[in-house]
Amino acid sequence: MAILISAMRRFVLVALVVALALPVAAWAAASLPGDGTLVVDNGNGLVTIRARGGMLGRFVTGNMVISDLDLGDGKVPVVYGAESTQSLGGGRTRYSGDDIRFRMIGGLFRVQINAIGIDVSAVGRGTAVLDASGFTDFPGRYSINGGPFQLLPGHAVTYALGQVPAGASVPK
Repeated sequence: MAILISAMRRFVLVALVVALALPVAAWAAASLPGDGTLVVDNGNGLVTIRARGGMLGRFVTGNMVISDLDLGDGKVPVVYGAESTQSLGGGRTRYSGDDIRFRMIGGLFRVQINAIGIDVSAVGRGTAVLDASGFTDFPGRYSINGGPFQLLPGHAVTYALGQVPAGASVPK
């Protein structure tokens, strides 16, 4: 009986260590060397991100289209607060409304946000297009790859998010 209890204690201890190690390993895998970052703070206009990595954010009012570029990876976007949801086919969904919050952890995605009050944090590899056309007085600000915050550009500008390894392609 004592041997059985001792074995059960070891099993529980090993299971506990594994359960605690998995989130740490997942976090480390999500932030690999060469990954870049994008932060948009109270942005107004259009933010498009095509990347492999993770992203979370919100906006005050507007719409966004999320394209899951790898439907087989099991990574599903999570969106809260959408007043309207419309499937566009091919792994694309449009979300519209006020106070929408979202997250995508891992996977290959394309997110196009056309809104006011955009707050986004993204990490991964790919591209970001920022465009605050029509919001010259209050465009919001952004930081790319750990750089200093700047005002969102008044026309569409494409930025590289992280470093793309030699021989790899940027998501389309």
